[in-house]
Formats: sequence, C-alpha cells, structure tokens
Amino acid sequence: MKKVACFDVGGTFIKYGVVNEQGEILTKSKLHTPKKNCKKEIPEIIIQEIEKLKEYHNINSVGISTAGKVDSANGEIIFASENLPGYSGTKLSKEIRKNTGLECFVENDVNSVALAESWKGAGKGLSTFVCLTLGTGVGGAIIINNKLYKGVMGGAGEIGHMVINEKGDNCNCGSRGCFERYASTASLIRRYSMESGIPKEDLSGKDIFDRLENGDKQAVRVYKDFLNHIVTGLVNITHIFDPGLIVLGGGISAQGEPFFNDLNELFKSRVMPSYEEYTKIVQAQLGNDAGILGACYIALN
Repeated sequence: MKKVACFDVGGTFIKYGVVNEQGEILTKSKLHTPKKNCKKEIPEIIIQEIEKLKEYHNINSVGISTAGKVDSANGEIIFASENLPGYSGTKLSKEIRKNTGLECFVENDVNSVALAESWKGAGKGLSTFVCLTLGTGVGGAIIINNKLYKGVMGGAGEIGHMVINEKGDNCNCGSRGCFERYASTASLIRRYSMESGIPKEDLSGKDIFDRLENGDKQAVRVYKDFLNHIVTGLVNITHIFDPGLIVLGGGISAQGEPFFNDLNELFKSRVMPSYEEYTKIVQAQLGNDAGILGACYIALN
C-alpha cells in the first residue's frame, strides 16, 4: 500500500505525517514555522522530517499543502505574505526531489482542504461544491465535476477578495470592501474591539462567542452584522455557481450547530427562492487534519 509523507505549511505551524492511500493517518506531528528566510528554512525542515519518516515508513511520494499562491504544475510558490517571510519563489518540488529522491506535489492550502473534504469529508460523494475557510482571511476553492476549478491562470477561488462594499474598508490586496474585510474572524475581532474599546490583541473569536452566549449587547450587534456579511458572500457564490453545497472551515466553523443554524436560516431568507430548498451550508469535517489529507490526495492523484 502506498504511503505519502504529507506536509501542511501554515504561518504558525508546519503539520506533517504519513498517510496511506486509503486516507488513514499513520503518524502525525507539528513544529513551528520559521519566522525568517522561509525560502531556505522551510524546504530544509521538510527534507529533514522526510528523512526521519523514511526510517520507519516506506515512503512513495511527498504531498505539500501550503499557504500562498502556488504554481502546482511546477511545485513553486508564486507569492506568499509576510506571514512566511521570503517564501515567495521557493521551488519546493525541485528542492525536495533533489534531496530525497521522491516525487513531490504541491498545492495551495485552501485547494488542499477542498480536495480533502471531497475525498474524506463533507463533500464526499458530491461532484460539485464550494469550500470556504474563514480565519484570519477568507480562502476559497471550487470543485466542479469532481475537479478543482483553477481558472485560466490558476487564480480562481479568491472568494475573499470578492467586493461586497465598493466604498468599504481598504484591503491588503489593494482593493476595498472585500469579503474578507467583513467575513473573516479577524474582521469580527476588529469590529468588536472598535465597539467595546478592548484591544484586539486581547480578543479571540472564541472570546466574542462566549460574550455572545452571555448576552453581551455589543457582541450580539457585531455578530448579527458579521453573519449578514457572511451570508452576502454565500448568496453571491450560490447565484454564480449553483453549487448545492458550501463547506465552511476555519476557526469560526468550530462554533458548530448553533452558528450553522443561524447561517442557514438567514441564507434561506436572502437567496433566490429557486436555490433555497436544495442549497446547504455545512461545517467542514476534517478539522486540523484537512491539510495533510489534502496533501496526500494531491500526491496520489
């Protein structure tokens, strides 16, 4: 049975493990992502961990899910934010193949999550759906007819930069009023901080939901706005793609059933009636394992 060394490169941690072709995670761990010179440091860390894994497992290939814009055909990082300093331009596949002798396949992290959810999670058995991750930003990926839709130049799925308010907040992409400025966990924290006067550094999404449960009026007001913004994006996605299913992952999805009940109720009140009955918004199922499972799927396929 084939075994894949799988890595999920994020701004805080590099999660990794060995996954077999049936999607069983045989071992997993994580380590801190380097904070400088990522072009050199990240490939070196991955190579070192592969060599350690090879002592205990017969590794057939390597799969990598990573933050940043990815040229998956060549296994290169086209662009990465300052969360991964110096990472842009990293030739991951080439470096790992040269130093380990193993074929290496690389994909963007949200695309990897979508593929994992299609293989083993909330999208299993469905040919078409959209996947969103709501975290510090908003990531998106589109599965159509069992394939990841990437667009002409590989840039499809930037749902976080769909404009929902043309006179809205400036976004770090250079535009303004982008979806992620209103529908990310970071935006929820920012808005509550402005309302309450509590420094955003002292808040988390969980803090705000805890205050919401306790009836905090500011939390209730901010949450209603936040929910409304998310639904604006979901309605737009539905009217464009008619996906039948939208899978939500990221930190906010951990709020579970009450959050998704609120979301679906508001969604049904705003989407065109013809979509209302068969379009569902559901929680991603794979949690922190989605990245390495997606990395495995990429390597196998």
